[in-house]
Amino acid sequence: MNYIKSVLPMKGYRLFMEMESGSSLIIDLSVKLHAMKYKELADEALFKTASTDGNYVIWGGGRVRLTVNELMEVALLG
Repeated sequence: MNYIKSVLPMKGYRLFMEMESGSSLIIDLSVKLHAMKYKELADEALFKTASTDGNYVIWGGGRVRLTVNELMEVALLG
């Protein structure tokens, strides 16, 4: 089952996610760029490559992959 319908990278390292359920959210990843898991996303050119396969948000053709749960954790805990 796919969870993510589409993603759109925005200014300030924010990511707009449209979910299959019809809801949408904006996740501010700038607060996580210091963490090892998210560090590569500080490269703005890489960040702008965000896409989804429905279950993951993918950057750089698979160089960085985050699950819906990982992104929801960022949204909830910052």
